Amino acid sequence: MAVLAVGVLVVGVLCLVNGAPGPGPLKLVGHPVAAVIMLALQRIADRRTGKVAVGAGAGVLVVAGVAFSALWWF
Repeated sequence: MAVLAVGVLVVGVLCLVNGAPGPGPLKLVGHPVAAVIMLALQRIADRRTGKVAVGAGAGVLVVAGVAFSALWWF
């Protein structure tokens, strides 16, 4: 998701420079926010054990699903 967020930001800047319609403000803000949340949850999942790690891992999947549905389908 972090690589995708950087890619969306690069495309947004290129579209702004060239005057082309770009991804839009929701996608330009949503992808980096989702990436930061997912990286934080993944860090928790990697460093903890038990229910906390499972919950953080599930949180990564939930954030990915929400980001996919909200930023790509609508």
